[in-house]
Amino acid sequence: MIRAHRDAVIADLETRLQGAVFKSYSAAKGSRYAVVFVALSSKLRTRYAGGQWRHVYTVTVHSVGEDEDSALWVQERVDKLTGVTLAVAGRKLDPVEFITAQPPNLDDDGPKPLWFTITQFDIISDPA
Repeated sequence: MIRAHRDAVIADLETRLQGAVFKSYSAAKGSRYAVVFVALSSKLRTRYAGGQWRHVYTVTVHSVGEDEDSALWVQERVDKLTGVTLAVAGRKLDPVEFITAQPPNLDDDGPKPLWFTITQFDIISDPA
């Protein structure tokens, strides 16, 4: 299910960053792009009949650019994921919830320095 949720995020981001959203850094290309990572955790929801565990997919997006402004340009489009209700077959998803973001930072480890920002979202996903 992680891949299905990741693919739903990528499909939505592609509407604002056409051809610039990737599953990994090794697949990334271009001068500005986003890389999407998804991890599964759980959250306890209190019910009258007892607790119920819900799937929570934490989405981490790295927004990358040649300079600080390019990275922020990508992040501005990524942030529009907030509040979107995605579709995954067999699941009922709550709207995407913004969790946190980090300011731009320079990655100068490679041959060509790149600026990046990191944004995290949560998606609560229940069986349909």
